[in-house]
Amino acid sequence: MKTIITIGRQYGSGGKEISKKLSEKLGIPFYDDEFAQGVAEAVNAHPDVVKKVDERATNSLLYTLVSGGGLRGISDVIQYEMHINDKVFVGQSNFIKETAKKGPCIFLGRCADYVLDGEKNLLRVFLYADMDSKIKRIGKLYDLDAKKAKEQIIKIEKQRKTHYNYYTDREWDDLSTYDLCINVGLLGIDNAVDLIIDCVNKMEAKDA
Repeated sequence: MKTIITIGRQYGSGGKEISKKLSEKLGIPFYDDEFAQGVAEAVNAHPDVVKKVDERATNSLLYTLVSGGGLRGISDVIQYEMHINDKVFVGQSNFIKETAKKGPCIFLGRCADYVLDGEKNLLRVFLYADMDSKIKRIGKLYDLDAKKAKEQIIKIEKQRKTHYNYYTDREWDDLSTYDLCINVGLLGIDNAVDLIIDCVNKMEAKDA
């Protein structure tokens, strides 16, 4: 297997569970929480700090740079001026690029589809679901009533969208920028996993 999978997801669509199941079935590593330790070392910050600012944008000097066409081409020389959020994004991007060189794997979020743009063996997946399905899932996971679950979903999705739009030249919810978009609320977790695996198999058979 040679395919690298990136997974963008709406909050409550089952991104982490799907990624873990894909990792087990395909026998390839899955990166999510692992970002914190590796990035913390790269930017000289505590892992808890990295987790706190993960997938959150900030107002800083970098805004004018990314709004002018994305992060590409920015020299490491300016990193000393960056806000911690920006340093974490650069650290995550470097981690993603270096890890992808080692072989097939799965990246959850962190603009990985953008960071790896142009990679030959790349499958960019986006997971979404209807609000009722997301409320049910988040409510069960975090023991929240429907109102609080919905409030949390709206808050987290806004953060993810702002982060993605801020650090890339794309729109987070523009489905045309992904290769495979799956309505998990309609199909369910296991069917979504099987669909992604089927897509991987077809991609690799085509290139064989």
